[in-house]
Parts: sequence; C-alpha cells; structure tokens
Amino acid sequence: MVKPANENIVASFLDVLREEKNALAEVYRKFEEENTVLVQACEILLNMPGNSRVIVSGIGKAGIIARKVGATMSSTGTAARFLHPVEGMHGDLGFVQKSDCGLLFSYSGETVELIRLGRELERMGCPILAITRSKSSTLGRLASACIEMGEVKEACYMDLAPSSSTTVMLALGDALALAIAKLKGFEKEDFGKNHPGGSLGLKFRKAHEMMRSRDKAVFLQAQTTLLTFVKEVSQAKAGAAVIVEEEGNLVGIFTDGDLRRALLKGANMEDKLLNFASIPCLSIKANDSVSEALKIFKRTQTKDLPVVDNDGKKAVGILCLNDIHLF
Repeated sequence: MVKPANENIVASFLDVLREEKNALAEVYRKFEEENTVLVQACEILLNMPGNSRVIVSGIGKAGIIARKVGATMSSTGTAARFLHPVEGMHGDLGFVQKSDCGLLFSYSGETVELIRLGRELERMGCPILAITRSKSSTLGRLASACIEMGEVKEACYMDLAPSSSTTVMLALGDALALAIAKLKGFEKEDFGKNHPGGSLGLKFRKAHEMMRSRDKAVFLQAQTTLLTFVKEVSQAKAGAAVIVEEEGNLVGIFTDGDLRRALLKGANMEDKLLNFASIPCLSIKANDSVSEALKIFKRTQTKDLPVVDNDGKKAVGILCLNDIHLF
C-alpha cells in the first residue's frame, strides 16, 4: 500500500467535515423557512400525559441515533425508552401504553421493520413522530408529524455509508429534545437530579449533602490538647478536627498529618492544638458545589475541608475527599 501524502489525509478529513456542515446548513435553512411541522411535533410531546413516554426506535445507524436522542430526552425531563423494531414484534410491545408517543428514525422512510412497528404503535393509539427524508415515504405518511430532512448527500466518498444523514438526524433529534426541555422550564437543578453520578453529578451536589456533621465530625477549640484530639477523632473515626471558637465560628483545622508533624518536632500529648493547627484555613460554604471542593483539594493537596454556613462564619461540618470518592 502506498503511503498517502499528508495533504491527502487532511483533505479527505476536511471533505467529510465540509459535507456534514453543508448538510446541517441546508436543513437549517429549510426549517427556518417552513417550520409548521416543528410546532406540531413539539405540541404533541408537550401534551403527553404525565406518566407517558416517548418510544424511540430505528434500525442500524438510525437506531443508534434513536438511542442517543432517547437518552438526551430522558436526561432533560422527557421520559423516553428505546424499542428495537424487531424485538417489538416479539413481545417488547408489552411495555408500550396508548398514552405513549412514537419517535421513529429512518432516512429512507421505507425500513420494513420500522414500518411494521409504526403500524403497531398506530394501532395501539400512539401518535407517531418521524424523522425521515420525505413526508411522502411510507413512514412519513404514517406519522402525525413528519420532520422532513430532504435529500442529504452523504459525506462518505462512496456516497454509501450513512454519515451526513445521521449527523442531520442526530441534530434534529437533539433540537427536538432540548426545545421540549426548554419549553417545559427544565433547569440546571433538574438536570442535576438526573445526573447524580460522576464529575458532572458533583457539579450539582452541595457540600452540605456530603459533609460529615454531628457525631461523625469533630469540633474542638484551639486550647484542646493533642491527646484529646486523638481520643475524639478515634471515636468519630475521622481524620481531622475542625477548630472553632466557643460560639462555633471557624478558626482552623487540625489533621492526622499535623499530629505526625507535631510529634516529629518533639511535641508531647499535652501540647495545645493552637501551636500546630492550620489557622486560618480554607473552607467551603454549605451550598457550594462538591466540584468546587474538589478543585480546592486538588490545588492544596489536602483531604479534609471545613464546611461553614452560608454567611461564611460558623462551622457546620467537614468534607472529606475519601467520602467523595466512595460516593
């Protein structure tokens, strides 16, 4: 095989991006000029009963797009579930209820398996939305609202592999999902409830939700001895104590690491925390996000962070890095 020149590699790469960009620009112009069907599709979805779902389906590459759009809908407040056209014909239609709505993806609009599923959904009384090439296709005629893509030139150099068509299909599905979310008043807080895991979820978790408090946190005054610190943190199974004034305002923090460093310097167990604690110290407010705390942990290479009330004064708990990783 002859090794291609670098400029040929880049040219081939950019050709695909250009074709897909042009396809999106064309469909944008199309719906900018005539958008009645978009209103119809959105009204169908907005008027669904509260316990209903969007049944998304497609086969092959269109099926993959359908799965992704369904996932986007579910995460933005519109319950959706993928139904494989073939499995639907062999029992999986059992979970569909007549208040559901079908959202079917097929560029040709003539996919046999999908048409059969569409007819069964219609028989059950489910309205059908279609994203396909032409409203005059079998699928387009079956739909209550057909979002017509029009002719799309594939970016594939052979004009065979679905490329530009699936890009357009995905963009239309995402636009539909996110338009519905916005019209429903779906907000960041709602998004966070649907994404409790991973780094994204931590952006919406508040420090007070994951902090240690009461008997799981240790609050000591600066005049407390090292011996008392050891007893208190051992009983609480903690790795640090929050140093506070009598009225509970934050003063500093003293950790297991501070204890080891103090003993290496010759301290005895009757010495006061005041001499070795980090005073003042960094803290985070109770309503700040856990992701903000992670930034502080990374920057300071620490593992414990006092949590204060939203006035920034009174200590209310302690956030431990190990607890976040275990969550």
